[in-house]
Amino acid sequence: MRLFLTTSNLYKSAALAGLGTLMSAGRIVHGGMPPVLCISSMFLMLMFIAGAVNAWGQCAGMPGIVTARRTFLLGLLIVCILVFLILPIQVFWLDPALKSAMLKAGRPGLTALAYPETFAWRVSLLLWSAGFQTLFMAAAPMALAARITGRWPVALVFCAVLRALVGRLQVAEYGLAEHALPFTAAAVFPAAIACWLFARSGLAPAMIFGAGMSLHVFFAGPGAGAPAGQP
Repeated sequence: MRLFLTTSNLYKSAALAGLGTLMSAGRIVHGGMPPVLCISSMFLMLMFIAGAVNAWGQCAGMPGIVTARRTFLLGLLIVCILVFLILPIQVFWLDPALKSAMLKAGRPGLTALAYPETFAWRVSLLLWSAGFQTLFMAAAPMALAARITGRWPVALVFCAVLRALVGRLQVAEYGLAEHALPFTAAAVFPAAIACWLFARSGLAPAMIFGAGMSLHVFFAGPGAGAPAGQP
């Protein structure tokens, strides 16, 4: 707790929260959310998340927000290789199946959010994935679980189970229960990799990997319908 409340951690938290808020702004607007309220709330929430990620991650012996150059470059190399391998699977298998299932379930608005029509909205999705989604669904639970257990492999398993539960709830909410297993697995696998990257290479490679996992929307066709009022 003392590390969490230090001035140094406060400065790092504010900088990361500001960056994450800027990266999330486009997605908030695209989702039809009240921009002023949501963006200000996003900054305050990310202040706490960023502070926890840095403090708990350091206490658990992980690289944290700022890492050595060699560690970052090695993580970046791993990210490039992984994205190169995973992207074709997303483009040629997952995207066609997911879009078809969404449209059959009568969720054109959700399809439009998942597969934006314009280049700007696709960029906003990429930034959202790199920023808020990586912080909230990978770095924060990984840092907390590692701080509690003292072992990052145990924390990785915890985060994978958590992502599986969230993914299963999302699949059910979207009316895609018939395809629950493959779609949930497609969400858990990248999340587990992002957690591993955060634990071994730091936050920056994990965020870059998060962005890489959204590159597929630039190759997929646009979704149908208008935004449904959610990010």
